[in-house]
Parts: sequence; C-alpha cells; structure tokens
Amino acid sequence: MKTLNYVKILLLCVFAVGFTSCGDDNYYTIKNSDDKLCGRTWVEEYTTENKDGVEVVCNHQLKFAKADNSGQEVWEYYRGGETRPYETTSRTFTWKWMDKTMEGLTMNYGAGEVKYFDNVWARDHYLSGKLDGVVIMLRDANYK
Repeated sequence: MKTLNYVKILLLCVFAVGFTSCGDDNYYTIKNSDDKLCGRTWVEEYTTENKDGVEVVCNHQLKFAKADNSGQEVWEYYRGGETRPYETTSRTFTWKWMDKTMEGLTMNYGAGEVKYFDNVWARDHYLSGKLDGVVIMLRDANYK
C-alpha cells in the first residue's frame, strides 16, 4: 500500500510539472536599435574641476542622428548656483555600429580621432556603456 501512495504522489508531481510547462513561451529580446539611440539628447551631469582648480558642474550631452549617422558631443560647464553655462564645448562626429550585435559604436571625429563606445545599452530613457574606457550612464534629457 505504501508503494501505491508513492506512485500516486509521483504521478501527481509529473502532471503538475507537465501542466506548468504548457502555454505560450514569450521570449523578449532586449536589443539596441537606431530608433532607441537616435533622435534624443542623452545627458549626464557630474562634478569636476576647471583649469583653475575650482569645482564646477559639467553637463555632458550626446546626440545621434539616424538619417546621416552624424552626431554631436557637447560639454556645458556651470559654476555653483548659476543657471547658464560659463563655457560650452561642442564636437561633431559620424557614428556606426561596430557589428551586427549592435553592442558597440565607433565614433569618428575626423583627422584620425576615433572613440569607441563599448557595451552600449540603449533603453527607453537610459543609455550606458564604456566611452573610450570610461563607464558613463546617460538619461534622455526629456525624461524627468
């Protein structure tokens, strides 16, 4: 009789596992795309020191255009409490995905200057990766 009880329990477990495996298996791939990367202003803010050793806030921006694979990198520097930057630097570049996996970008600034943006994660409101060896995390400027 004890054997019969063990067989019943074993069959019940097999059926339970079998029923839980039924249904639609929806696998969502989270993949980078031009649409996720382009048409936004990606920003990050950090504190740094200017050439005089004074602490300032830097607003670093990346912009990617889909139509012609152009882009712009902007740095705006603010002194404490000011709402307008006292210095702005801007550079343009062309960009392309490194390969079909779309996990890295090559950013060409011209005159032989190239930066690599590795381990790129472009999501709805966030962009992160390793830009020329430095880990950066940016957010969509329009996302609060």
